[in-house]
Amino acid sequence: MKRLIWAAAAALVVAGVAHAAKPPITAQPLGTGQLAKTVTLNAKPGDLTFVQAKVQPGGNFGWHIHRAPVAVAVVGGTLTLYDSSDPKCRATRVPAGRAFVEQPNHVHLARNEGKTPVRLLIVYLGAPHGESPDAAALPPAQCSAVK
Repeated sequence: MKRLIWAAAAALVVAGVAHAAKPPITAQPLGTGQLAKTVTLNAKPGDLTFVQAKVQPGGNFGWHIHRAPVAVAVVGGTLTLYDSSDPKCRATRVPAGRAFVEQPNHVHLARNEGKTPVRLLIVYLGAPHGESPDAAALPPAQCSAVK
């Protein structure tokens, strides 16, 4: 009986050591956002850049463009977008768990109109190497009231 107990204890120690060994690859998702529609991208050769951003309440990116397609997942809070292609420049709210894609050279404004920080995971797909992937833009005429 003692031998059986010692054998069982030894097997547990060996199993514990084998189980504690680190796997050769580990991965941890940083966040997920669901796309609401199909998007076609035309990414050019360039830098693939990953950014994690936090926008405090009242913070905004200003009117701007991206020099490459951008995929964004909102992982915390709610981001409010104003789009130059909307004739009435209405606010579009993107809550945590949602995602969107912006095409290059498209004028828009993104800001946090909420009371908690907005957390974003952003990937620029083919940004020009050595340049800022974003550039300031003038607000479109129909959006002049949006500051």
